[in-house]
Amino acid sequence: MTKEWFTAAELAGQKGMPAHATNVTRKAKSQNWEYRQMTGLRGVNFEYHASSLPQETQEALGLEGVKKPIQAESSDSGMVTIQIYSAKAKTWSKAKSEAHMVLPKRYLPKSFSEQEQNQLFALEAPDSTMQPTIDIGEVVLVSKVANKADISTGVFVLETNMGITIKRLKPNLAGTEIKVCCDSDKFDDETLKREDFDKSTRLVGKILGTSIKELS
Repeated sequence: MTKEWFTAAELAGQKGMPAHATNVTRKAKSQNWEYRQMTGLRGVNFEYHASSLPQETQEALGLEGVKKPIQAESSDSGMVTIQIYSAKAKTWSKAKSEAHMVLPKRYLPKSFSEQEQNQLFALEAPDSTMQPTIDIGEVVLVSKVANKADISTGVFVLETNMGITIKRLKPNLAGTEIKVCCDSDKFDDETLKREDFDKSTRLVGKILGTSIKELS
């Protein structure tokens, strides 16, 4: 069977392609290439279909005239489309979706309703505060939460006066204080009273994990 799916690393340096994989990925996003998600690797990784590549790249790969993949043309009830946001914006209201991914529903909690699935989005980790659990730039799967929602122990996307970030929250039993933690030992944790937390921080969503790596 002719190979039709290629990673950014495989395409980098090919005729008509940028020299570096990261620039191939940017090109794929900007031109809305057909892609599929790879499993078995750390984080969220994609392969791109030959039909989306420039003609000169297709010719260099010996695949000119390849047809669009059938699975990309049809709707699959076993899949869910999730928007991927960049955290470059200083406030969540200004964050924009820059791409999307198609995620198998089997990766979601079995109890998730269709309405809860509609509350999902993905985010490129904006900083290194959660390393080694989450690397900067790694795409994480997030479930939207109400800003003043009750907080359970977990990893959350937050908006602070410093911008959008990801932190591990650990409320006390009474819910009156919240410990805001970084998994990286290069950053300090802090404990805030709930009312002070609400004044300084906006809850955006709770991280479920990535397509293959769960966060504990």
